[in-house]
Amino acid sequence: MNKSPISIFSNHSEDYQKYRPRYPEAIITYLEQNIGLNKDKLIADIGSGTGIFTELLLKNDYRVLAVEPNVQMRNQAEIRLNQYEKLDHITGTAEQTNLADHSVDLITVAQSFHWFDLAQTKTEFKRILKPGGHVLLVWNILQQKSQFLKAYQALKDQYADRKPYVEKLENIRIETFLGPAAIVRQEIYHSRLLNKDELLGYFRSSSYSPVQGEPDYEKLVAEIDQIFSEHQQNGFVKLEYDAKLYFSSFE
Repeated sequence: MNKSPISIFSNHSEDYQKYRPRYPEAIITYLEQNIGLNKDKLIADIGSGTGIFTELLLKNDYRVLAVEPNVQMRNQAEIRLNQYEKLDHITGTAEQTNLADHSVDLITVAQSFHWFDLAQTKTEFKRILKPGGHVLLVWNILQQKSQFLKAYQALKDQYADRKPYVEKLENIRIETFLGPAAIVRQEIYHSRLLNKDELLGYFRSSSYSPVQGEPDYEKLVAEIDQIFSEHQQNGFVKLEYDAKLYFSSFE
């Protein structure tokens, strides 16, 4: 049975917050230098999930409204980020954020754009964005340059009956959504090392992954073990990413 985009990560929320890659600090520097982002600005992080991108903004002392419809993912964020005073959690969707008219200076969307109804979301973003504000779309895209990363991608393709990581960078959708204003694109490389348990947890964080007790889970564990054994160096494998940024003034 197909799950809705809102509920699809409910059984994956713990793995998502624990094993998904973080975003490079260089994103903040880039935004401060290129769109004049400063501490006076209010940011709405839409589809904020477990708060991975939200945390990057908070660590740099920005005020954030984290908008997320999934209860389990939002709960993960509330627990993990409760020390930040400049954070408010909002129950809402991209299409209906429940934010006030013309109230935010920057809208960020990290790794969730492919779930949105674009026409409804564009109308909503125009409603909540202040004049002169910006919209930023961000993805962590796993490279496929090394033999390990090619093997890992092949494993993902076995399990993904719907591949949002392929759809989400479709240029036509991005250009239609962010245009007709000029769209700025930027890539920032970053990497991390994972042990075998972390690699399995990372795979489980995907919406299409079987979880413990489901069919094919033990098969997945064996396949992760094989890939890791073939490619590990000193007990780790290296995951390399391009953080892809797309932003516009959304006029």
